[in-house]
Parts: sequence; C-alpha cells; structure tokens
Amino acid sequence: MTRFAPSGADAALIAELAALGLAVSQAQLERWRAAHYLPPHPREHLGRGRGTASHLLPQTVARAAWLAAASRQGRALPVAAAWACWSADGSRGGVARLRTAVTDQLDRYGKRLAAGNARDDDSWQRRHNAAEAAARRVPDLDQHALLRAVATTAARDPAAVAPLPRVDRDLALVLGRLLAGGGEDVGEDELLDKLCQVFPEQAEGMRTAAAARDAAGHGGTWEGFALAGGWSALQDAVQAAPDHALCRAVELVTATAATLELVLVRLGPAAQAAMPAPPTGLDVEAVPGAMTTALADPMWDEWGRHMPLDGDSPAWPTVAAYQTALTLLLPGRADALAGYRERTEQLIRHTQDPVQP
Repeated sequence: MTRFAPSGADAALIAELAALGLAVSQAQLERWRAAHYLPPHPREHLGRGRGTASHLLPQTVARAAWLAAASRQGRALPVAAAWACWSADGSRGGVARLRTAVTDQLDRYGKRLAAGNARDDDSWQRRHNAAEAAARRVPDLDQHALLRAVATTAARDPAAVAPLPRVDRDLALVLGRLLAGGGEDVGEDELLDKLCQVFPEQAEGMRTAAAARDAAGHGGTWEGFALAGGWSALQDAVQAAPDHALCRAVELVTATAATLELVLVRLGPAAQAAMPAPPTGLDVEAVPGAMTTALADPMWDEWGRHMPLDGDSPAWPTVAAYQTALTLLLPGRADALAGYRERTEQLIRHTQDPVQP
C-alpha cells in the first residue's frame, strides 16, 4: 500500500499510461524503480527556498508503457526484459543487478558442466559425462530448419533460403569438454582435427595457420585462444568487464535477439499464411524478403540460429549469459554483433515502437 500520493510527475505518468489503455498504480511504479527497471524523474531546482520539481520525460512514458506491456499480473518481469532495462540505463544499481544475474546464470551452467580444474580421473569423467549430455542438447537449439520452412513458404520459393548443416555433436562434445576443463582436457590437435572434419572447405587454411603456430613455437600452448581457460574464462570476463562494456554486450545480445524475433517469429507466420501482419506498426510488404535476408546473413549461422529468440524460453537466460561472455571475451565479437544488429534492423521499415526499451 502506497504511503504518499503520487508526485506531480508520477501522476502525469499514470495519466499518460491510462490514455494508452494501461492501468498502472503508484505502487507498481515504485516497484519498478526499486528493481531499477524505471529510471527516476529528473528534478529541477526552482530557486532559493522553493525546493525542486520533477519532470516527466517522453522516454519515461515509453519505458513504463513497455514495462506494463511486458509485465504479467502477479509474475516477475521476464529475464530478457529485465536485462534489457538494466543494460539500457546503466545505473549503478542496475548494472550491479545485471552483473549478478549474468554471473549467476554462468555459475549454474558451470555446475551442470562439472566445470573445474581438478585433474583426477573421477573429476575428468564427471566433466566428460556432463559435456556429453550438453552436446546432445545443442542441436535442439538450432532454429534454422524450422525458420527456413517458414521463410521459403512465405517467399513461395523453396530455394529462397539455403539449408545449413546440422550442428555436429562430436564437435559440440569437444567444445563442451574444452569449456568444462579448459585446455588441460582437450588438445589443440584434437580440436583442429574435428574442425577440419566438420568444415572441410576451410581445412587447408586452418592447418596452414596451425603449422604457422607450430613454427612460431606456440603449438600446443593454446596461446591466444580465449576459451582455453574453460568456463572460468567466461565468468572472469563478466566479472572483470567495465560497466559500459557489460551493458553494451548485454544490450547487443538482447536487442539483436529481439529484432530477429520480430522479423522471423512474429511476422513470419503471418507472412507464411498470407495474412495481415500483427499490429506492430511496421510496413511488412517485404517481410518474406526480410526473412530470407536475415537467414542468409553469415552471423545467423554463427550466432542467430543458436540464440533462443523468445525471451520467455527456459534456455534464454543461460544462452544469453554465454553469448554475453563471448561478446566480452572474443576480439571483434562485439563489433560483429553490432553490425548484425544494424543490418537486421534495416530490414524493418517505418518502426513506430522500439524493439527494446
């Protein structure tokens, strides 16, 4: 129960939301602020002895309307929405919550992988078994075949989107073992052989690069390979990241996934059925073309097909935390993802409402 009447700015905000058909109470606004979802109103000094006055900004109305639409009665804000809010504002309290949330997700999955550096046989076997179980689940995250079917039907052209090979479980197992135990559990030659088997068209280049490493005395050392530190390297990357870098990484992951979800999931089925698009405020004349372009982008194969696009998916928090850590850890990853996000957003024309808060 709220103790005080709404401030002038909050009263104006509640009225603005009501005009949009959204019923939001003062208590709800206070809960959002306490959780660092909604920024405080800016205040202006009125002069000596006259105190201060708060002002309602248009972006505050937009954020509150977005929160009201994303929230469900009696339930917490979805994880994807919470992370988007914290990364967008960059407030001290919000960034602290964001860092804790991402780290907690990595910690939980690290325990599932039995990640660690103990070298005894029992520990190695636990890591191997956990990586094997994780490798079996990886192909289930691949969304390409399903979305390709939607896009080719919408485009009325079965060749509009090329098929992609399914994720190789053996390669997923090697990478899982590397994440669980680091370079002590997996040798460079083992990873190289598996990569050459899965990507034969790139095998010659990879073996040439490996030979150059050997000639330079770096063979077998994992020098310069960020993931050789295993799962702890991902956790360390999140813990050590400056606030602005962490916010950018999370914002890139959440915004890119949300944009892909809009193009491929929300608009796709309507285009597939030749029905009017949902009321998203978009010009969807070119939806089939936008879908095929998004699925043909090289970053879709590298990133998008493995990222759950639905923020309510149970897999979303773990995969988003993993992708955030990779964005911080791998050189050039943030810029590559930023370019992918920009290219995908260009596919959307006449946007009236932002995808992210």
